[in-house]
Order: sequence, then structure tokens, then C-alpha cells
Amino acid sequence: MNELVSIIVPIYNVETYLSKCIDSLINQTYENLEIILVNDGSTDRSGDIARNYANKDARIRYIEQENQGLGGARNTGLKEAKGSCITFVDSDDAIEPAMIETMINTMEKLDLDLLVCDYSRVDENGAVLETYRSPFPDQTVFVPEKDPQVILGDPSACNKMFKKELFDKTDIRFPSRVWYEDLRTTPKLIANAKRVGFIHEPFYLYLQRQGSIMNSAALSRQEESLQAMDDLLYYFKAHHLDKIYEKELEFLCIAHVYVFGINRVARIPQSKAMIEKFKKYMVEKFPDFHSNPYFSMFTPKEKKFYQWIDRNQIWKIRWGDRIKKEMRKWKKH
Repeated sequence: MNELVSIIVPIYNVETYLSKCIDSLINQTYENLEIILVNDGSTDRSGDIARNYANKDARIRYIEQENQGLGGARNTGLKEAKGSCITFVDSDDAIEPAMIETMINTMEKLDLDLLVCDYSRVDENGAVLETYRSPFPDQTVFVPEKDPQVILGDPSACNKMFKKELFDKTDIRFPSRVWYEDLRTTPKLIANAKRVGFIHEPFYLYLQRQGSIMNSAALSRQEESLQAMDDLLYYFKAHHLDKIYEKELEFLCIAHVYVFGINRVARIPQSKAMIEKFKKYMVEKFPDFHSNPYFSMFTPKEKKFYQWIDRNQIWKIRWGDRIKKEMRKWKKH
């Protein structure tokens, strides 16, 4: 097939990483691309770098806008996209050369609305730190209404390919100027898809760097995970999907509020009150969450965090952090 694929790249102050990102897009084995670079009010040289690439490659479109946040920049790209399929790449990340070709061919072969690939976390030298493997079988078609567990995968928008009509028919967009926009958006898109698939190739390379959104330690930002969960629960209820996905929504709350949320908050000084707020939220929304059927989806590391939090052993999370810091210092010497 030779369908046009739109790659949407929101850009904000990433001059150090942007060239590597764009190079990984223009060097794809699949060539029928439009690469939409949305400069979201950058104050560094990111705009100049992106504009230079656009001047050299006719497949690249460069757009400038006032800062609207990651979600707002993605929405601008969606408005401009002409491809039948959409994928998102964050501007400090990169993708493997065969990603688009493999994913568009799989979309066609399995007649999918949405396709998910595995991803690797890499450091600034490109070394792989860890690889996320989807728990769902490779090359298998899932119908979300019958297979509701498919909304439980990683909510990142970036390791996925979407049919553009999925956005068009649902009018689902990313919220602007908020944190955890993927958690607020991706499960909704999956629930509205008719056919979802997975491929076990770590095509997406997610850069783990200090100063990125996910490394932010501000308590106010972490608290937004509760607002994201409220947004998600409201949407599923308003669209009469809450009963179909009852246990799945409960597990999303266990994962993103109780385990991942408290795990992040615990690393921040003076966070005791916030930890209690997260625990209270979990109990109020899902009082019987300990009997959820999806705990087996946690990795051994995640199960360990769950047990520590459940047993009020938050100190173990902080203690583990201190050990890691000391080990890094030791390695430097």
C-alpha cells in the first residue's frame, strides 16, 4: 500500500535533540509521509532548526503558534493532517527506520483502527535503559467492546498509529495546557476503535532525560493525575461505557493514581499530605480495588511498589532512590 501517513511533532525548546528526531523521520523506509512540525512557542533555536529541515524536504510542513502545551500542538497538527493514518512523535524522541512501513502495512493487513508497538527508554547517548513489552499478543486483532482489557496498555500516544477517521468521527482531542494529556485521551480513543492490534517491535525510542515532563517533581503537576482520572471516568460514564469498562477503569486508577502516582509523589520532599490524598481518592472511587482481576498485568517491580504503598512502607521507595544515587556517584569515581 502507499497511503499517506501524517507524523505530528510538537516542538518546544528542544534544540539539543530536535535534529536527531527529525533525521529519524526523514530516513524512514516508508517515504509517502507528511511530517508536520508544530513549533509551540519555542524560545530557543528549535524553530530555526525545524524551518531549515522544511526548506530541504518537501514532505515537511512547518507551523508556528503561541504556546498551547503538548496537547494543543498535537491538535494543531491533527487539524492540518491530510494522511489517512496519524502517528505522534515527541520532539526529543526518535523512531526506528522501519517503524512507519511496518505499522502501516500491519494496519492494512489486519484492517485496524489503531496499532500499538513496543518502545524502549534510552539515555542521551542512545543506550537502551529498558524496553516496554506489551502484554497483548502480537498480530492479533482485538475488538475493545468484547476485549475491554486493551485499554490497559501504556496510554502514551507516541507508540501508536491511528486511523485519522478515529479522531474525525469521535471529535476526541488532546486537552491543552495540562499534564497527563495521554491518560486523558488514549483510553477514550481505544474504546471508540473497532479493531486494535499490537506488534512486538520496540520501534519507538523514548528519551529519558532530566527536565522532561515525566521527570518533573512538582507536587502540583503530580496532583493533575487525579484530574486526569476524573476526566476519564466522566467521559466513560457520559458515553455509557463505564459498565463495559468497569474493572478496566478501576485498574487504570490503581496503576496511574495508587501505584505510579504515589510512587512519583513519594520522591518529593514534604509529600505526606499528597500521598494521603491519592490514597483517599483511590478508596473513594473504587472501595473494592484490592480484588481487581488485573493485578497480574503489573511487572514484578510494579507489584513491589504496590505492596510497599499498601503496607505504608513508603520509606522503602525513598530508600531505594538514595541507594541508586549513591551507586551512580560510585560509578563516576
